[in-house]
Amino acid sequence: MKRALLVFATLSTACCAAPAVQAADDGAPQTFITGPNAFSRQFIDAPEFRLMPVPGTTEFRADIRQGGKEWTVRSKTPVLNLKRVWKRMAAKKFTLRLCWTDAQGAVLREETSERVKAPDFGGFKETAADWGAAADRNIAYLIHESDHNTTAPYHEPGVPVWIWAATPSHEASYPCITINNVIWAFLAHVKNNGPQSADALRLARFSADWTLEHRQPDSGALPLFPYSTITKGSFGGSVEGESVNLLRASWFAISFVDLYAATGHEPYLAYARHIADTTVKFQNADGSFPYRVNPKTGAVTEQYNCSVMEFVELTEKLEKYGFDARRAMAAQRALEWALAYVCTTNNWKAAYEDVGETRFYTNLSQMPAQQLIRYLCRHKDEHPNYLPQAIRLNRWIEDQFVTFGPTNEASPVRVKGPLVFEQFVCWWPMDGHTANWILSLIELHKATGRRIYLDKARAAANAICAEQYGDGQFSTWGRDFETGESPAKGENWYNAGAFSDWALYSLAQYVKGLK
Repeated sequence: MKRALLVFATLSTACCAAPAVQAADDGAPQTFITGPNAFSRQFIDAPEFRLMPVPGTTEFRADIRQGGKEWTVRSKTPVLNLKRVWKRMAAKKFTLRLCWTDAQGAVLREETSERVKAPDFGGFKETAADWGAAADRNIAYLIHESDHNTTAPYHEPGVPVWIWAATPSHEASYPCITINNVIWAFLAHVKNNGPQSADALRLARFSADWTLEHRQPDSGALPLFPYSTITKGSFGGSVEGESVNLLRASWFAISFVDLYAATGHEPYLAYARHIADTTVKFQNADGSFPYRVNPKTGAVTEQYNCSVMEFVELTEKLEKYGFDARRAMAAQRALEWALAYVCTTNNWKAAYEDVGETRFYTNLSQMPAQQLIRYLCRHKDEHPNYLPQAIRLNRWIEDQFVTFGPTNEASPVRVKGPLVFEQFVCWWPMDGHTANWILSLIELHKATGRRIYLDKARAAANAICAEQYGDGQFSTWGRDFETGESPAKGENWYNAGAFSDWALYSLAQYVKGLK
């Protein structure tokens, strides 16, 4: 989505014996915080900061200021946990000053940032909205918009607008995060016996068929692979250039398996298998996969990618139509890498098509963790640690990326909530990412039976519906809970609204099945 580096927490660096450290190329300041909280914008639970042990330091100190009140946390080791003072702090912004001091009390280094203690979930005490009806209205908007849009910079006659434009007037689109969401939304509409089921299925198939006609050449390192960026009538461009987001193709392919299940059209299944088998060839020795790859040469243009569950989930989907040992082994190795490395470090680095390379921890996102949560819930009986890990990951997402209401000072928009922020450098409460979270909450409720997960899903669905416009659009960027104002100015993303449709239909059907 449209990216703007939003300066929220400015870390200042000062060292009495050395010059100030310069900011890195990605614009993020240098920091001696070594863990994932280095650039976090909010916390619901008491945070812990792990620091680089600077030579000569005998004490590490956190000075916290909030509304005229001050607290201090001290440690002889380079770990500062704010748990001791957290309950005394209000759910508001606070200033955090981290200090490295020597035996004489002199400050060797300090870093100051502004963070937010965010409010937690307050329970679900309202009437459930008509989630299915809201999704029907957005489906109607998508169907109408498919061939009535007049503002897109490039619009191919007879082709749905979202093929070439991510929003009503965007110059680029991202097929591997758009076509699949549209397919899932339209299939969910059909499953829910929606009033425009015929048109929905037609457009789902048209979008898939168009993609089969417009893909990489049958040559090079990624033959017939989907493009992950298309711009102004051309393939590639924007941040990615000629490269593609390797694993996003697997997420895209999952929708082709689902479309095959609904239609029986063999080319959809064959293409999903082709994507999986091509992707396997790029697996690293540790089980991970590269992020961006040049489809012609196979050169890796960016390596680290924590979105391995996109491949794992594709492999699982394909197993219904025939077991393949090579795919299964690759998926298991990818899963084990995610559990061993990413879950241990929380290095859930954002992997979006329109974001350039960033240093570790400067730009985290919740999106890659959502699919792992759902997988672990579905497979909870296979390992005693799977469900506890899923629960922990969900709480990490809530702590770092969920705004539970309008009093959250971390949010640039006063939203009803709960809504989910996308990533550190695109810090907006978005409907599509909230939809992704709803799907995770449904799986957590299935796996645990705990009412709180269902209540959070209901509250999140209501929050999406509360931001719906009169023409059926959902708000990608959040709307003020009182005025309805939004920074979007009509630029809501088609794929985000489609994701919301899928989640709203899924929740409506799930709740109905519980009765």
